[in-house]
Parts: sequence; structure tokens; C-alpha cells
Amino acid sequence: MEPPLPSRLAAAALLVLLAAPARALETETIGGAVLGSAVLPAGQVLRVASAQALVRLSTGTTPAQLDAALAALGATRGVDLGGGWHLIHLTPGQSVASALPMLRALSGVAAADPSHVYSANRTPNDPSVNSQYALAQVSAFAGWEYEIGGSSRVTIGVIDTGIDGTHPDLTAKLTTTTSRAFDPSNGVMTTNNPPTPACNHATRVAGVAAASTDNGMQVAGMSWNAQLLSLKVFTDASCPSVGCGDAGCLADDPGIISAISYATTVVNTAAYGRIVLNLSLGGTGACPGAVQASITDAINKGVVIVAAAGNDGGAVNTPGNCAGVIPVGATDSNNSITSFSSRGAELASNGLVAPGVSLLTTDQGGGTASATGTSFAAPMVSGLAALILSAKPTFTVAQVSAAIRGGADSIGVAGYGVAGTGVLGSISGAGRMDAYRSMRLAVKGTLAGFDGEVKPTAFPNPFKPSQTGTVAFALPPSLQGGQLSIKIYTLDGTFVRAVTGLSWDGKNTEGRPVASGAYVFAVTTSAGTSRGRLSVLR
Repeated sequence: MEPPLPSRLAAAALLVLLAAPARALETETIGGAVLGSAVLPAGQVLRVASAQALVRLSTGTTPAQLDAALAALGATRGVDLGGGWHLIHLTPGQSVASALPMLRALSGVAAADPSHVYSANRTPNDPSVNSQYALAQVSAFAGWEYEIGGSSRVTIGVIDTGIDGTHPDLTAKLTTTTSRAFDPSNGVMTTNNPPTPACNHATRVAGVAAASTDNGMQVAGMSWNAQLLSLKVFTDASCPSVGCGDAGCLADDPGIISAISYATTVVNTAAYGRIVLNLSLGGTGACPGAVQASITDAINKGVVIVAAAGNDGGAVNTPGNCAGVIPVGATDSNNSITSFSSRGAELASNGLVAPGVSLLTTDQGGGTASATGTSFAAPMVSGLAALILSAKPTFTVAQVSAAIRGGADSIGVAGYGVAGTGVLGSISGAGRMDAYRSMRLAVKGTLAGFDGEVKPTAFPNPFKPSQTGTVAFALPPSLQGGQLSIKIYTLDGTFVRAVTGLSWDGKNTEGRPVASGAYVFAVTTSAGTSRGRLSVLR
């Protein structure tokens, strides 16, 4: 039987406020005139919790003295929030706007503020988003709080088998008259509009990177608003099967070079903005000189290039092993490196890993499919690069790479690499992609002062299972190690569930949904134990 959570945890600063029975939060709006130090611009209002306020005691004032002063107003003191602040319960029916001036006038009160109301934002309404485990695993929902890809124009060029231009979750994202296909008869890129697929591979890659998101349809892409550019380098004749599995389904150096070179002619134009190129393809051997030359030219012109590391479990494939490229290996739903994920020095010095097993994505013919391979880990990183460039359009290629790799999470396996420590791994590179940390690093310039750097965090929090399906846990560097175990408890110490991965579906050990309320999660690794709080809202 699972032992109860230690009493010291239950007695710690777990905010008794959260221990109250779940109830609907009633709200009201107030204007800037009564907000005190946090005055809003003229005409704006703030949504606040009804029937409560927050009060900070003056130096030397005791809680008992505050109680006496509040009694004259018919208000009562609630939980001690720390730092001299207390929750105040107002007289039933009294508006917050009318109560704040009276609270500020009380002897012994240094400040009185409303209780702000928060909601979980940036949760797309795509019906299959709850089935996209990888989004929760890489903290995409938290990353989207910083950027969804609409602040400035970014285009993801998919150098692949050609995107299905009729797919309902992709067609709105495709640049209107500019998709191209390589013509091996003359060695040039020709117009291919709407883009046509030689097989389903590029359509699946495109969905992972940038399927139309929050449109009430199918799946969510990593970048909600990045455009897509289909750069077809595999011919219809070479890929006769819709499954792309034929031995003759091949591309060559001239096609890849032509596609990369085309991107350099349109980067930073009004129609395209910044460009990220995704190459979910690979070959053996060292990076060809001609390919390296085209890649170097593109990088010098500000094009970010992401490539699949390869699926043979051996050395990083080309072009993933070319200088300046970000190679991407694959993890599974348990945050383990897959046996097929290619590895090596290029991954250690330039790359990282991302989920690449059973990713739900768009498929040729208008539907969805489950896709596995480093081919589908790479577009997750390409989508993140597009988010970074949308938020920071003047970033250099090196700055984009630094934000992606600097924000990566260690997946807790000795020797696989620990992000931020300078100890990198040939198997996992800088670690597993983390959209939240990378976006914060890009936007804020530092991870210093970030709660997730010192204690485990959960996102979204509050967790609404009906909206996001799973909640993702993130570990601070000090806690990253092997033998991961996460145990979830109610605030009274009752054991709820143990999970071995970094996500939870909101169910107990019997597989039944847990009730709304506050929970504690205890994280244990070979590096130690720490705890966090999580609120579940049904």
C-alpha cells in the first residue's frame, strides 16, 4: 500500500486557500480608479474575484488588530498569504470596488488590492489536441503563452515529398502562388500550385510543424500561424506508393540544393518573412561539399535549417551532419531515446531530441495519421524555431539555435546530456525540446528567476482535463536525473496515482477521473526529491 504523504508536506506552505472545496468562482469587473498602485489605462477594466480582497498589514500591526478593524466593516480575515498579505472575505453582496477604499482607510492597513482572476490561455480548440501527447511533453501550451506565431511573418519551408495542398488543415497555411517542385530533367525548381504530394511524408511533416491551429479542425501544429512552403524534391515517378516506402522513393543533391537556394531568394521578403527550412530526409556519409555550400549561404542570409538526425541508430545522417544545421533525434512517450534515433558528435554539438513516436498529424487525402521517426521530431523543432523568430524577428540563426538548445530539458539518463551545464550527449544532444523554457529564454534573455529552474512545475495549471487531456511536469536542472517517479496526492495526503513519465491524464490508480480540487505532486529522481502544487478543474 502506498504510504501517506509525509505530514510535513501537508503542513508546508501549500496555500490553504486551495484546500477549500471546489466551487464556481464568481467574478466582477472594476475600473482603474480603485486599483491603487496598479491603475489601468483609461477605459480598461479588470476582472476580479467577487467578495474578496487582499490586504497587507502595516509594520507592527498584528492580525488580531486587523480582525478588530475588519469587524467594523462586516469583513473577516482569511488565509495568511505570506509577506504580510492576508485574504479578506467581504460582506456578502458588497462589491470589490466599494470595499477597496474602505479597506485602505483602516488603521494598520498598508495596502489593499483586488484578487485577480486568471484563466488558462492559449489552449487551441482543435478536437484532436488532447491526443497529441507530444505537445504536453514539450510544454507547448506554456510556450504558446509567449508566442503563437503571429507577431511577425515566418515561413516554414518543407523540403520533402510535396505537401497535399488540398488538406483542410494545411491549405490555409500554404503560401499562395509560390510552392515549388524540382524538375530533374532540367535541374530547376518549377511552380507547383497547389502543391501536389508524391506520397504522404511531407503532409505529415507539415502538420507537426504548422497545421492550422485553433480552427476547430483536426490537429494543432507547433506554430499556430507560421506559413508553409512546399518544396518538393521527390518526384511522383520515384514514389509510386502513398506510403513513401518504396526503395525508389529518392531525392538527390541537385534537388536539395535547388530547394535551399530558392529559399535564399525569398527570405526576408514581405510575402515570406523569416524562413525555417525543415529537411526530414537523410543519406549516408559526410556532408557533401555542394550541399554544405548551399546551407552556409542560406544560414548567412538568415535561414534557420533543421534536419532529421536519421532512423538507423548509427551516425547522424546528412544533411543533419552539415555545419550550421540543427539535427534532431527522437524520443518516445516515456522520454526515452528511441533505438532508431541516429546519434553522434553533430547531435552533441549542434542538436537536440524531440518526440518522434506516434505523433498524430495531418495525412494525405485530408485525414490524420500517427507518424513515427526522426522525420517527425524535426518539424517539432522547426515549429519552435518559427515561434522564436515570430517573437524575435531580428534573431540570428545562432541566437535561434541557442534558445532552442539552451531551453532543452535533460531527459534524466546519465550520459545523455544535461542542458545548460556544458555536458552534452551524442545520443540526446542538448536534451529534449522544451518550448516553454526556450520561449522564455528567447523572450526574456535568461532563465534566472524562473520558478521552473528551482522547483518542479506543472502546466497548464489549473489543469482542465476536458481541454488539454494531460498535464505536463517540468523538472529544474537540480532535480534532473535517472529513476524518475512522480506521485500525486490530495492535500490531506491521500495517495492518488504514481506516474513514470512527465505527464498525467487526471485519473487515479483505478483509471477514474479525479475530482476538482488541489493536489500535490512529489517528484523523485536520482538527484533528489521536490514537490509542487497543481489544481484540477473539471
